[in-house]
Amino acid sequence: MAEPSVAQQIAILNSTLRGIEVRLALGRPPVEGFDEFKTVLDDMRHRIWGLLSAADNEYKTSQERFRIRRATELCRGLVGDLRSGAVTGRHSDLQGLRESVVELGQSIELARTRPS
Repeated sequence: MAEPSVAQQIAILNSTLRGIEVRLALGRPPVEGFDEFKTVLDDMRHRIWGLLSAADNEYKTSQERFRIRRATELCRGLVGDLRSGAVTGRHSDLQGLRESVVELGQSIELARTRPS
């Protein structure tokens, strides 16, 4: 039997996840389908890891791009939440985040001007 394609595995994951969400919404534990969900997710992770590892330089670049895009997405989401009031500005953790963002900005400028 042929391995399911990545698209088929994504469809299985999405379907299983919807079932788990429904069970949680109904106040029931997500037992049914949860093991299959974990197995398919783990299989996909291994297959994708293998593909990325096959091209080491491409993998490093892909990993860097993913991290940058994910950080950008998180920051923009938090900006929207803070502006809309969905996240209160009273969290004590915000000061540490602000300091990290300033340091990140400085590090970005340093990295962009550093010779390759």
